[in-house]
Amino acid sequence: MGKINDLSPLDKPREKAGRFGIENLSDKDLLALIINSGTVGHSALDIAGDIMHSARYLSELLYQPHQYFQSFKGVKTAIALRLAATMEIAKRINQKQRLIYECDIEVTSEVLFHRYQVTLGRLKQETMAVVILNNRKQIIYEKLLYQGNANTLAVDHKEVLRLLVLYNGAYFYILHNHPNGTLTPSKADVMFTTILKNKAKQIGIKLIDHLIITQNGFYSFAAGEAFIDTHDLDINDENS
Repeated sequence: MGKINDLSPLDKPREKAGRFGIENLSDKDLLALIINSGTVGHSALDIAGDIMHSARYLSELLYQPHQYFQSFKGVKTAIALRLAATMEIAKRINQKQRLIYECDIEVTSEVLFHRYQVTLGRLKQETMAVVILNNRKQIIYEKLLYQGNANTLAVDHKEVLRLLVLYNGAYFYILHNHPNGTLTPSKADVMFTTILKNKAKQIGIKLIDHLIITQNGFYSFAAGEAFIDTHDLDINDENS
């Protein structure tokens, strides 16, 4: 594309924001404003376009480290950190709003599926989340913990247990995605769930459920079956 200065005023993100309001900018324009400047022959809009091309939805960018943004042409460390910081702010605001407005909602596996369907279901790497509840089964803390690759996820039980103790949890859920779309738990999934459930029980904290989430449905270890809108899946309950 070249330089943003070569564009007409109505095509420049900054000018469009000033004239029409920032809420009317496209995702690409918003990213370009954050990026601010590009390199010779590769403008901030070009970089924003490259990043948006790599992700189908903005939500997929929320959990990317700054090294991910730095992998794009024209993105230096300062810009990558600014993008990662912006995503972190968005995550924290979203989490605060959830806790404020949903504290009285009964937390169930289905509620958490819909809560994390977009966040986890569309990621291309396996990622795990923990949701911690108090003794009234209200959410007191939630966080995405780990990111692996398309097929595996390295998880440290000690980190999950540390958070449970730190936030004085009484109950908790764990959730992770399967980027390949399958709702069948792997042997590693079953083993991890069993070990974590037993270790948490030893310190008086109950694992309510472990959910495997995809865009179209979820598998519940507690129920021993998958829940999906389009068709039924016959999945044996390996978690006894």
